[in-house]
Amino acid sequence: MNKNDSVNSIKIAFMGTPDFSVPILKSLINDNFNISCVFTQSGKLAGRGMKRKNSPIYNFSLENNLTIRTPLKLDEEEVKYLSALELDVMIVVAYGLILPESVLELPKFGCINIHASLLPQWRGAAPIQRAIMAGDKRTGVSYMLMEKGLDTGPVLASLETEIGENDSYLDLHNNLSKIAAKSIKDIILNHVNGGLIAQKQDNSLASYAEKITKNDSRINWELNAFDIKNLVNAMRPSPGAWTKTIEGKRLKIISASVENLNGEAGVLLDNLIIGCGEKSLKVNEVQPEGKKVMSSKDYLLGKNFLIGERIFE
Repeated sequence: MNKNDSVNSIKIAFMGTPDFSVPILKSLINDNFNISCVFTQSGKLAGRGMKRKNSPIYNFSLENNLTIRTPLKLDEEEVKYLSALELDVMIVVAYGLILPESVLELPKFGCINIHASLLPQWRGAAPIQRAIMAGDKRTGVSYMLMEKGLDTGPVLASLETEIGENDSYLDLHNNLSKIAAKSIKDIILNHVNGGLIAQKQDNSLASYAEKITKNDSRINWELNAFDIKNLVNAMRPSPGAWTKTIEGKRLKIISASVENLNGEAGVLLDNLIIGCGEKSLKVNEVQPEGKKVMSSKDYLLGKNFLIGERIFE
C-alpha cells in the first residue's frame, strides 16, 4: 500500500469490549476508515432480573450501524468469516478473548494491539491499576504487533504520559484512552506505508500486571502510607480499596493523603488519620457497606472512636 492510498480504502476489523475501547473506535469512524466489522464479547447477565447487558463497544457499534459479532471463541467459522473480508489490519483493544495464530496471520499488515502500558512493563490484564499501585511516575500506550505470546510482540510505537500524584484508575484510564484515540490514525497510516519499524521487546525488563482480585484491594495497614494511598488511587472508583472496622464491617476508602504522623498500624491518631507501617494516612472520603460515598467527617458522626484506639483491622 503506498502513500497515496486513502484512509477509507484501508479495511479494518476492530476487536474490543470495555469503555476504554470506545473512544478509539469512535476515532476510526470519524477518520473514515473502512471498518468491515466489530468483534466484542457477548453481553453478561446482570441485575436482579439477570438480563443480558451488552458491552460498551456493542452498544456504540449498534448506534453507528456497524456489523457486530459476539462469538464465545474465535473458532473455524470466525476464521473463515475474517478471511473472506481480506483485511488490511486488525485493531485489538481490551477484547478479552485470545486470538489464535490462524486469526493473527490473516490481515495484510497484521494485528495491532493497543496496550495501556509502556511495554514490556506491565504485560497482562491490569496494567493501569498495577502501575498506580507500584508508584510509577510515568506510563503510556503501546502499539504492538500481536504474536502468540501474551503482550510479547514487537512494538510499533509507545506514547508516554505522567501519572499524577492523585490520579485515580479512572483518571488514568480516560487519559490513556484519549491518547490512543488521538494517535490511532497516524499509527495505522505510518504502519501500512512502511514508516514504522517494529522494535523487539526486551524480555529481561518485563513485568506482569495480573488481574485484580478481592484480596488485592484489601488494605494492609502495616504497609507504608504511600503504598496504601497508591492502592486507594488504583482501586478508585472500582472495586475500591477496603478495610474491616472494629465493628466487623467493611469500609471502602475512596480518597486519602499521606501525613507525617507516626503511630501503630490501624490506630486512630487524629481526625481519621490512621497509623501505618510508616507515616500515616489521612482518610478523606469513605463508603460504608450499603451506603453512598461520604466525607470522613460525616462518617465519624455518631461514632465513638477514641484517639489511640485501633479502629481498622
